[in-house]
Amino acid sequence: MKILAIDIGAGTQDILLYDSEKKIENCISFVLPTPSKYFAEILKKIKNHVYIYGDTIGGGSLGREILRHIQKGYRVVMEESAAYSIRNDLDEVKSMGIEVGKRPGADHFEEMEIREVNLSLLGQFLSNFGEDLKVDIMAIAVQDHGVSPKGVSDRAFRFENMERMLREDNRPEAFHFLEGSIPDYYLRMKSAVAAAKRASSVAVIVMDTCFSAILGCLDEVPGPSLVVNVGNGHTIAALLLERKIEALYEHHTHELTPKKLEDDLRLLVRGELSGKKVFDENGHGAITLHPFHGDVSVIVTGPNRDLFKGTSIKFIYAAPGGNTMMTGPMGLVRAAHYCISTKSQAPNSQ
Repeated sequence: MKILAIDIGAGTQDILLYDSEKKIENCISFVLPTPSKYFAEILKKIKNHVYIYGDTIGGGSLGREILRHIQKGYRVVMEESAAYSIRNDLDEVKSMGIEVGKRPGADHFEEMEIREVNLSLLGQFLSNFGEDLKVDIMAIAVQDHGVSPKGVSDRAFRFENMERMLREDNRPEAFHFLEGSIPDYYLRMKSAVAAAKRASSVAVIVMDTCFSAILGCLDEVPGPSLVVNVGNGHTIAALLLERKIEALYEHHTHELTPKKLEDDLRLLVRGELSGKKVFDENGHGAITLHPFHGDVSVIVTGPNRDLFKGTSIKFIYAAPGGNTMMTGPMGLVRAAHYCISTKSQAPNSQ
C-alpha cells in the first residue's frame, strides 16, 4: 500500500510518501515551508495593487503580509474562496481593509494564485528521483476552526466540535473525514480535498493537525500517557488511556509559560481544569471525560516542544519512524489504514 500524507502546519508542511513494502526509514519524507510563508514571500516582492485568488489556505504569514501591503498604500482584492484564508467571517476580512470580490478591471493589478495542496508540483519534484504519486489513498491534515455562527467565537466553536467528536468516538484513529463527509463549516478542509481531487482520482481523507499529531504518537504510548503537541500556533494535549482520548486541551502557544503549561496539564489529567478558564485566558478549552490519578508518561512533539524544558515534568520527545517532524504524517498514515480497514469490513464492501 502507498499513502501520500501531507501535514500542513503554521511553520512547515511535512510530507511522507509511505510505502508498506519499505522500511519507514527508507520512505521518502521531507519538510518544506508552509504554503502561507511561501506566498507571503511572493507578495513581499510585489510593488503594486494585487488580486489574490484560489483556494482557502492557512492565513498566518500571508495574512500578516497582506496587512503590511495595505499599509504601504496598495489595494488588495481577494476572491471569496481565498479571502476565507484570512478569517472565516468575511465581514472581519473587509474590516481589515481587504476588498472581497472579482478581479478589478484595472491593468495595474498583479495577480497571485494561492493553493495549499499542489500535487502537480510535488509530482514533478518526485519524478526527478524516479518516484510518482500513484498512491492508494491520500491523507491531508490542516488546522480548521470552522465557520462559526454569527456572534459565536471561533475558538469556542472549534473546541465544541472537537468535544462532540470526542464524545461520539474517542479513538484517535476516528478523528478524520473521508471526502464527501466533511461538514460544510470546515472550509479549509474541503478546499484541501478539492485541490487534491483536481489532480488525482484516489480517495482522500482529511483531519485536523492536532489529531494527526496525537495519532502519530500512538506507537510510542506505553500505557497511561499524556501526548502534547507544542505547535507554532496552538498547543494540544490529550490524555490517552487504553489508547483512547480521555481528556483534551487546546491553548495558544504564545500564551503559555512553562509553569502555566505544567499547571494546566496536571489539572487536566485529574479532571480539575475548567474549560471556561482556558477559554477566558485566550485558549480554546479543556475537557476531561475520565480523570486519572496515577503516573502518566508524557510524550512531547511539535516545533516548540522545548517549552517543556522549563517544567519539572519528566518527558520524552516523540520520534515516530525515527523522525520527530513526521509525527503528523505518521498519524495520517494510521488514519488512512484505519479508514481502509473499516471500509473493507463494512457489510456492503466488495
